[in-house]
Amino acid sequence: MNKENIKENIEICLVGLQQLAKANCWNKISPNFVFIISDINEFEGENFFELRRSRNKVNKSKTRLSLNSAIEILDKEYQDLYDVNFYIFKASKKETIIEIQYYRKSNLAADYLKMVKNNKPMYHSKISRPYYARNDSKFDINWESGGVTYFINYFLIQIKYRVNSFYQMFKLLDKT
Repeated sequence: MNKENIKENIEICLVGLQQLAKANCWNKISPNFVFIISDINEFEGENFFELRRSRNKVNKSKTRLSLNSAIEILDKEYQDLYDVNFYIFKASKKETIIEIQYYRKSNLAADYLKMVKNNKPMYHSKISRPYYARNDSKFDINWESGGVTYFINYFLIQIKYRVNSFYQMFKLLDKT
């Protein structure tokens, strides 16, 4: 019973992920999916930037899995799954690497665990938006992996920030 539910939920999330990518990203996303699976606690970092760096480093070394292999792994963990998130880790015209990131019930606070221990896992499709992207503009789905586009946008946003800070400082000095 669990395997059928897991497969159905994965397929629903994959459709949602494709729709999110189409609406928010300019990349062409291949329907040829391979998967990597992550426990959210395997990444280390004090803030979003460090976590992203750690996540990229760990995920680049992971073995890619087929849909059936991913279902087998999730089925083994099913009783302890609290939240299952789907991200596009890397996309190209030939294949799309989907990261299935899960959060375990055993990692929850004891009081909250009592309330949710019999609940089925939640499934979500998510796309990370780069900090430099405006709400109305499409962005590169592979921005977290770095690349030329990311570094150009990073450089431009740093210049904009420094110019704005410099302007604000003179504005404050002008008032005094």
